Amino acid sequence: MLRLFSGMIIGSLMTMMLLGGPAAADKVIHNAQTVLATQYEQSGSVLTVYILASLALILVSMTRSNSKEHKQTALVIKKLRRYHPRTT
Repeated sequence: MLRLFSGMIIGSLMTMMLLGGPAAADKVIHNAQTVLATQYEQSGSVLTVYILASLALILVSMTRSNSKEHKQTALVIKKLRRYHPRTT
């Protein structure tokens, strides 16, 4: 894996040197910075959607777990009453 990664880096450096040297490297860096800047600008709305979706999932799971515990408690009480009826 490391050999493949280093081969990719060496290959890209050799390609840049063959295609134009520092000018090609500057173009590659400028393109990378442009892509990162556009992704950073768009990440605000996406991040908000992810946060809202995760909060909704947490709330739903908490609600369902609470109702599940209540149902299980009611079932246990019902079973106990069946085997141990109240004597008045």
